[in-house]
Amino acid sequence: MNESTDYGLLNSQTDERYGARRYGRFGTMAKNGCGIIALYNIERAADDQTRFEPFYAARKQIKTNFFGLLGTRPSSVTKNLQRMGFEVTKIRPKQANCTEPFDGVIVLAWYWFGAHYVAGIANRDGTYTFYNHFTKPASMTLSAFLDNQRSIKQHPVRIWGVRFPKKEEQ
Repeated sequence: MNESTDYGLLNSQTDERYGARRYGRFGTMAKNGCGIIALYNIERAADDQTRFEPFYAARKQIKTNFFGLLGTRPSSVTKNLQRMGFEVTKIRPKQANCTEPFDGVIVLAWYWFGAHYVAGIANRDGTYTFYNHFTKPASMTLSAFLDNQRSIKQHPVRIWGVRFPKKEEQ
């Protein structure tokens, strides 16, 4: 695959272009890749020159649970966001109605047969566009997104507020 291929922001870990790829020793992107998709989407939103191929190739720095069978380790999310140069704030799910502005968020929610990471990218109106959760990207406040998750029996357990590095003026 061409390293310069631009996929843009990704909304489906099952996409045929990359869903069958390995994630961890035994996992696949389609089954267990929501964490790397969320991390990629944050990086891509901060820098539109980011391409999926080199990001995926560097995935060995993203630690997985049980060799990839249970996806991305939560501790690895914080470490990788910081390694990528982002300022990271952990938000308690019950405090998610905070109005503190972030450039993006990553939400980890548990449900009866697993867990799922979703990235939200900030819009100018105080909402976020969430990727890899709905059939198509959806925009809403963080509180509305969490209410939606709870209504479908997903329980948010961790939220990372992310601020992008300031771009130097030229």
